[in-house]
Amino acid sequence: MAAPTTMSVTPTLPRNAPLPPVRSRPAAAPTGGDPVAKFLGYFSLGLGAAEVLAPRLLGRLIGVGHHPTAMPLFGLREIAAGVGILATGRKAEFLAARVAGDALDLAALFAAWMDASESDRRRIVSAGIAVAGVTAVDIACAAAHARDRM
Repeated sequence: MAAPTTMSVTPTLPRNAPLPPVRSRPAAAPTGGDPVAKFLGYFSLGLGAAEVLAPRLLGRLIGVGHHPTAMPLFGLREIAAGVGILATGRKAEFLAARVAGDALDLAALFAAWMDASESDRRRIVSAGIAVAGVTAVDIACAAAHARDRM
């Protein structure tokens, strides 16, 4: 009996055929990818809408009172960050904007706390704790996205 022969099959491409592009990682849609960033984007839209559409109610709930100009402006900032996170490929920049906005929120809450009644101070402290918690998530997510860009 004769020994079996092995055949090598090599795919051949036409000489001038273009090669497909090589990517180091798969491209993600602007709203795809990180579920935490996506959550923060939607959270920004919801909070911003509340600040723009119901500033008096929100101010009363968190103990800062009615600020007809400041609260809607803070809301517009939140909405811009949310749209940026969800609709652009520049999540890192808009997540960093959320961190900066959180610092502004905490400073505004502290300023309101200085002149507030005891019952309003409790509400302001509760709001501050909530903002601080979200700030921690914002910082972690912004840092992760900044690392991904390097």
